[in-house]
Amino acid sequence: MPQIKMSKEKETKEITPRVKHTNAMIKKLPKKNHRYFERDSESIGLRIHVELNGAKSFHLQRYVPKYKYSKRSKIGDFPDMSITEARKLAAKVKAANVQGKDPLLTKAALKKEKKLGDVVEEFKKKKLDIRTNKSRDKKNIDDELGQIGAYIEGVSKRADIMKVWKKYPDEINIKSKRLSEITSEDIFDYHGAISSKTTYSANRMVRLVRKYFNYAIRKGYYKGKNPASIPKKELNEEIKDHLDYYNTAHMKKIIKACEKLRKNPAKRVGCNAILAALYCGGRPQSEVFNLTVDQIDLDKKLIHYKKSKTGQWSRTINKTMVKHLEYILDLRSKADPVQYYGSDDQRHRHLFPNCRFGQMRRTKRGLKPCKLKHIHEVRKLWKQIKKEAGVEDRDLKSLRHTFAVFCVSCGVSLRAIQKYLGHTSIKTTEIYAAADPKFLEAEADKVSEGFAA
Repeated sequence: MPQIKMSKEKETKEITPRVKHTNAMIKKLPKKNHRYFERDSESIGLRIHVELNGAKSFHLQRYVPKYKYSKRSKIGDFPDMSITEARKLAAKVKAANVQGKDPLLTKAALKKEKKLGDVVEEFKKKKLDIRTNKSRDKKNIDDELGQIGAYIEGVSKRADIMKVWKKYPDEINIKSKRLSEITSEDIFDYHGAISSKTTYSANRMVRLVRKYFNYAIRKGYYKGKNPASIPKKELNEEIKDHLDYYNTAHMKKIIKACEKLRKNPAKRVGCNAILAALYCGGRPQSEVFNLTVDQIDLDKKLIHYKKSKTGQWSRTINKTMVKHLEYILDLRSKADPVQYYGSDDQRHRHLFPNCRFGQMRRTKRGLKPCKLKHIHEVRKLWKQIKKEAGVEDRDLKSLRHTFAVFCVSCGVSLRAIQKYLGHTSIKTTEIYAAADPKFLEAEADKVSEGFAA
């Protein structure tokens, strides 16, 4: 009798209760003088094994009806695999068991499936290599590679981005998951983690992940619904670009700040370029910063654009821009040390030459000489200008919208503004008219006057 009692006690000790484990609980599981395991209540058959040295791994115990045997198979190691990932993989193996498949064979098949990180790496080589995709803009490619590095690969020198990785390791690390393991819930968690840093990048990364899944579907790596196909209304609400502008008073403060800061030779070229972008109809940086002397025709008051979103075209410039260009050309005639370079210099023709041209700069491939002949990056200077002017923080692109709304407030016709901005559709230009409250008030007064008559 005592022996039977001891046997029952021993048997009771061996049957461990099922517990809803978390990663933190598994991490704290102690090592003992013998191997043991813990059962998981959320996935029947899933066990967390603890070795003598304290190493932990996930195992799945399942009965295979077709072969009439019970089989235990290792499905991953902790912490390389989290408890959530182990449950998802266990669910797939158990689904295969219902069809009579061996868990080991199922696991081997799942191992062959590509991870999101593998798909992204292949996409980078085939679609984001500037040498083989010359039709794509280099800046756009670099921008996408930067986003991939920051929010998929976790490679960034910025402390604020790496802080997000440290705070949300499971949510943001989707590159290590296999395509079939990623669900819409995972994408929402991923989006929420990035949103803690920046709402715009969070929305953009969901769109990029959607693109990579579509690529995997086209290649036959994945079958099923794209988990990143989330409607825009369910993501972060973004600031509408066309409504992001400075009012007239703030615009004039920015102009005065630029005119003050350009007295410093180190900031002169950048300030002149930013003013030119505003005066020249709020043209994009890509069309203004690389202007050359031969594109300017002051007699006819024209600028001949060689490359723009609407192709090659010429447009009339206002008197303020003419005056600004005359100021720059006067600096060049006086051989200004930062605004002018001799004919033997490759920057000679550029209105806004890059003082760092030829200087060694650190890149991803080591130290390389700067090849850009005209200025391009003015974010630091733009930040100083906004601080000097005492205006709210807005992107440099807002100058384009500022110019458009200013034209509307001055009574310029929408057709003329359409030509200034290079819009193909008048509907796009109409957005700026609706953005200016003073314009709407003035139009409302006209209606009232009409009724009174």
